[in-house]
Amino acid sequence: MAGNNKRQISKSSTVYIAIGVLLIAVMTIIGTSAFMRTTGFIVEGASLYTAEDVVEASGISVGDNLLFVNAQNASQSIRDTLPFVNVVRITRKLPDTIHIEITESIAAAYVFFAGEYYITDSSGRVLERISGREDSSSIVKIENLIEVRGVEIEETAVGRNLRPVFGTETKLQYMQDVLIALEREGLLDDVSYLDVSNIVNVHFGFLGKFRVVLPGSANLRPSNLRHTASVLTEHVEKIEASHPNTPGRIIIHEDGPAVFEVD
Repeated sequence: MAGNNKRQISKSSTVYIAIGVLLIAVMTIIGTSAFMRTTGFIVEGASLYTAEDVVEASGISVGDNLLFVNAQNASQSIRDTLPFVNVVRITRKLPDTIHIEITESIAAAYVFFAGEYYITDSSGRVLERISGREDSSSIVKIENLIEVRGVEIEETAVGRNLRPVFGTETKLQYMQDVLIALEREGLLDDVSYLDVSNIVNVHFGFLGKFRVVLPGSANLRPSNLRHTASVLTEHVEKIEASHPNTPGRIIIHEDGPAVFEVD
């Protein structure tokens, strides 16, 4: 009988201890959270948007509790509201600061469709839709971008990847592969247009005087494109040395050599 009473007392003590620990934890959280209100923000990486734009898009406000800030939701809200933002990283800097670090997309090209200019990054993600080349609302200047010819698209919302017309997916894929290769090698600013109208004769304008013809569709793979873009500058230097100020066509072969033909 006495043994049963001791076990009951022991169980009761365990329950009371657990409740006590839980209450202490709750009170600690409540007490701590009262002193962890957001009082400021640090925004890094923004050049196309102001720090105020980024903070407002995050949905986080001064006075919000740092413990309950949902960084994932805030990051997605920034990307949805500010299309040029590609990557967002949000961290808490105790005791009262939110650190927002962003990476902005590089506007690479544009596609003209249904009276509008679709400005995209190298992956084909739509950053802006503008009604004219002189649209003052545009964040970037369209004349500094690559004109993409031959891509057939359907209406696409800002922040989403271009939607190709059914049956033309390959053209859009070539566009993306070429632009990514050019961006990786820092050549975007040297290209005026990219023509994928004929997938066995993909070519682009280079340095305002050369037409660079890429390998046929069977060899137009990302690995080959990386090689082509990396050696293009070297080929151009040799061509300009032997044919100064001469426009023409540079035909790139899969194994790397280039053939120059004067226009």
